[in-house]
Amino acid sequence: MAENSFADAAAALLERAIAERVTPGAVLHVVGRGATDAGELATVIAGSLTYDGQAVTAATRYDLASLTKVVGCLPVLLHLLEAGEIELEQRVGHYFSNAGWFQEPSLADVSVEELAMHSSGLPAWTPLFAWLNDRKTAVANVLQTAISGERGVYEYSDLGVMVLGAIIERVSGERLDALAERLALEPLGMNDSGYGPLAAGANVAASEDDGWRGRLLQGEVHDENASVMDGISAHAGLFGTAADLGRYARAWLTLDAPFAGSEWLELANHDRSGHAGVGGPPRGILWRLNSANWPIGKSLSSSAYGHTGFTGTSLIVEPEQGWACVLLTNRVHPRRGSSDGVIALRRAVHSLVASTFGGA
Repeated sequence: MAENSFADAAAALLERAIAERVTPGAVLHVVGRGATDAGELATVIAGSLTYDGQAVTAATRYDLASLTKVVGCLPVLLHLLEAGEIELEQRVGHYFSNAGWFQEPSLADVSVEELAMHSSGLPAWTPLFAWLNDRKTAVANVLQTAISGERGVYEYSDLGVMVLGAIIERVSGERLDALAERLALEPLGMNDSGYGPLAAGANVAASEDDGWRGRLLQGEVHDENASVMDGISAHAGLFGTAADLGRYARAWLTLDAPFAGSEWLELANHDRSGHAGVGGPPRGILWRLNSANWPIGKSLSSSAYGHTGFTGTSLIVEPEQGWACVLLTNRVHPRRGSSDGVIALRRAVHSLVASTFGGA
């Protein structure tokens, strides 16, 4: 398919999603291994920041939600792993002697790798924001969370990644936003990405009209638990543009990143789950790997990996076919609801990208 034909077909997919009120706007950005223009293969933009607002542009920033796990937390974690300052086999109790205190089983016995593999036994989520409102207390609360599931069995957990963030900050002595900026965002030229809140009037897609906070969230993190952590957490909080995310994705596609060597990148994007027999999807370090039940499209190879975000964001890397794809939407505007629409959009977009750029 010619480049113009791809742009037309992709625009039609985005416009249909907008017409069906899946999202008020979207940016699709595809990169390859080529050396020119940061490897850009295509960028397609549609819609507006809100259903009655200004048009989306290439400079529009989106709340990345759980893409923060792989764009904000993961590069810092890999850097510290490579430096030997954190070890995958080490237990949480090594870094926080009071973690899971007087509990059995205890968070203290969980390994860093189990946190990164979502197999710690921690619950998926808890409403920290409902009973506390400061960052230090939020971290303390997470470190006393009971192990309610079975260790070694997959259960996607924001809390586990929040513990990873606490370990990173404990070891480094720096806050995660400063580390991510210094180790990944700045070296990669991701100048329009970072933790919020963003300045009033910024070119940023709106998320939810939040009754709890009493306002439309625009440049303020959507995730409630991240909000009580000053908007800075390992599990959520980053804002960014599609082009910036493309720069990050291309570092993985080419195995050439400023924050860790290629050996660690490979380690992170290959299957380490070891528990497929209990129904868990194949996973690397924080990345999810392609599998039959992952709604990213049926045209991708077994080497594809990526992540999604609750607000309607996704980042997919396809090493075998030679491309990476960023799709940013604000499907939680003006209120959260079914994810069926954005799942269908992702499937259609990724299939189109694979059929057009496979082997790019």
